Parts: sequence; structure tokens; C-alpha cells
Amino acid sequence: MSPIAGILFDKDGTLLDFVATWGPATAAVLEALGDGNRSSIADMAASAGFLPESGGFAEDSPIIAGATDEFAPAWAARLGLEYDASFAARVNALYRAHSLRSLVGYADVGPMLSVLASKGIAIGLATNDSERTARAHLSAMGVEASFSFIAGYDSGYGSKPGPGMVLAFAEHLGVAPAAIALVGDSAHDMEAARTAGAAAIGIARTEAASLALGTLPDAVVADLGGLNEWLQRRCSVSAGAAL
Repeated sequence: MSPIAGILFDKDGTLLDFVATWGPATAAVLEALGDGNRSSIADMAASAGFLPESGGFAEDSPIIAGATDEFAPAWAARLGLEYDASFAARVNALYRAHSLRSLVGYADVGPMLSVLASKGIAIGLATNDSERTARAHLSAMGVEASFSFIAGYDSGYGSKPGPGMVLAFAEHLGVAPAAIALVGDSAHDMEAARTAGAAAIGIARTEAASLALGTLPDAVVADLGGLNEWLQRRCSVSAGAAL
């Protein structure tokens, strides 16, 4: 069993509270795109599985784990506009501005990143958000400098569930994918890890995440403290195998 050289984190639902951050942001983005037209706003919300009354999301909402290209084309269509790079950029810019206002990071992120650094484990990010927004979020949380690798859906490696981001992180570190663990809260994350040959670690901070992960992960942790415990066990097993 290969020792872990790098941890590749998902962002939303893993490092920050997805509903608390993206619920208010989505409401604001749709309001801006719809320019006050209640019918258009309702249509866009329905197409993306956003629930305006609660500020939450349907289980199959493409916003939860998908890239902008997976939900924004339907918004453009409902507005009678062409979905092109300009529209995608506008959606990303609106999301970046509004999500920074509602950003809620998890309290265990900073301490865990320090633990990983002390162990000599490299840290990366793989998100289906845009790279620019991802960097803005990490900066707002005060942890961007801890990441040696940051990839969004638009960074040139493809989006999850494809393995491109995982393989790129492994290449960045000069290690085999088996030395990488991808930590995330969605089936997309687990599929990306497995396809690349990395360890698939599910983080189930919420009941919804637990249900979405199912039996796909190699291991499931409740928080980043649980990830540290998993790493310690993995290290013990790897050391034993080397004897």
C-alpha cells in the first residue's frame, strides 16, 4: 500500500458549508440574471434544482457537484440568450461576488491543513467551480497559501467525475496516483479518484452527503479530524507492509 504523498480536496461541502454559502449566492445570482422577472427566475431555479423557499437544493441539482457548463446553459435558454463564454463568465463572476458575501468555511480546515503540512503531505484542490472563484474562496478563508495545486473546471484538466485533476496533481507532485487521496462529498469526487487510481475518501458532514456517497468511497470520515485518523491508520499499515 502506497504512503500518501498528497491530499486533493474538493471544495464545496468539504472545506466550506455548501448550502450556507451557495444557497444565498444562487438566489442572488438568479435575481441578477432574471432582472426581477419572477417567472424567469422561477424557471431558472427549477431547471437547476434550486429551492428558493428554503434556500436549499434538490438531491439531483447539478449545482451541487456540477460545473457551470452543466447548469448555466439552461439558464441562458430560459432567458432567450446564447450560452457562450461570455454568459458563462457572467455567471461565474456573479457567483464569485455573491458567494464571497455568504461564505461559511468549516472551522477544522485551517488546523487540518497545518497538520498535513507538518506531516510533509502536499495539499491540492480539485473543484467543479471556476479556478478564479476557488482561489477567491480559499483566500477569503485565509488558506490559499497552503495549496500547491488549485484546479477548477476551467483549468484545462476537465471536470469531475473525469480523472484529469487527480492525474494532474499526481504529475505536479511527481508521484503515482496511488499516492494521492481525493477527499470529497459527492459521487463525482469518488468516481474521479477511482478512475485515476487514487484513494477515494468520502467526507460526510451532512446526511445528504452520506446518502450521496453511499458505498462508493474507500473510507468515509465525518470531518477533517476523521481524515487525520484515517491517515494515521494508513501510515501504520504502510509502515507495517514495508517491514
